[in-house]
Amino acid sequence: MADSQVPHQLLRVAKEVDAKLEAVLEEQRRHWTEVDPRLSEAIDELERMTTSGGKRLRAGFCYWAWRGAALLDRGSGPQIGSESLELEEDLIIRVGAAFEFLHVFALIHDDIMDNSSTRRGATTVHVANGRRLTESNWQGEARRYGEGVAILVGDLGHVYADQMIGQVDRRARRIWDELRIELNLGQYLDMRAAAAGELDHETARQVATFKTALYTIVRPLQLGASLHHDPGPTLLAKLDRFGRPLGRAFQLRDDALGLIGDEKWLGKPVGDDLREGKPTEIVSFALDEASAAQRSVLDQIGRRDLSSTEVADIVEVLTATGALGRNEEEIQRLLQEAHQALADLPFDEVTLDAFGALADYVAARDR
Repeated sequence: MADSQVPHQLLRVAKEVDAKLEAVLEEQRRHWTEVDPRLSEAIDELERMTTSGGKRLRAGFCYWAWRGAALLDRGSGPQIGSESLELEEDLIIRVGAAFEFLHVFALIHDDIMDNSSTRRGATTVHVANGRRLTESNWQGEARRYGEGVAILVGDLGHVYADQMIGQVDRRARRIWDELRIELNLGQYLDMRAAAAGELDHETARQVATFKTALYTIVRPLQLGASLHHDPGPTLLAKLDRFGRPLGRAFQLRDDALGLIGDEKWLGKPVGDDLREGKPTEIVSFALDEASAAQRSVLDQIGRRDLSSTEVADIVEVLTATGALGRNEEEIQRLLQEAHQALADLPFDEVTLDAFGALADYVAARDR
């Protein structure tokens, strides 16, 4: 993650989480290679996707919420890395790694459902292993084999995520379980809405809430705060008020990048969300303002065979209707709302500065 935009507060956490991920994967590879060398291939595929990129945002929000909550009981004395926090800091890094394993599980399965060929600039697991069957002259159907391997590799990531989260108490575990349920139901709603052509604003917001706002920001914040002690309903609610608008801003930025971003940095083809018919607020904004002629262009959304020219035509309509501009205005409004909620959090100045930097990065990132 060598993006100059990334705040140092996130880079520091990402470095430690990456080291933990690498150590766990190497340990698992050694163990299973001794059992049967072929088993290490699954570990290799999981590592390929885990280390091919990622912002480590969930780990970052979780870490800083833990730090802020931990210092509430200690006053302003101990700082990061102090002796009194070292043992707990090892746990929070493990939890950060758990978030990353869970995220890779979700991405690998999502790529199968969307039939995506690239992720983070690399060939997706199901495509790579389908090709392997063909190139190795093995028996069976390439697509079925590739998807089967990808499902298993994704599930392996899920198991490692649960192993890494295993030391947390019942209070934090409830939040972990809730976010996994929300993630799965959000993906179901996303798939259903795309299949049914439900591109309305309310559906887009609901999908964004489950798949992004809660999963990426709100639950990591709440879980982090719950690792030290019982944060109580008041603090959990304040973290929700900070994280929910920020999570929606993250999704709106993601939607825009999927239309006008740089494929080199996105790691996947621009326009894929249009081909998949994903419900996004940008499209719902355009449908509100589109003329009959513009709506006929938007009606092509959801066609898997959209050409790059047809994608460009749709983006032109999104621009002409003011949808992209409205999307940007909404991002800025949501960012301001998050900053206002941030002022109500009872954390120390260093933690609040970190949250502010993370919030600005989430809203302004270009990849």
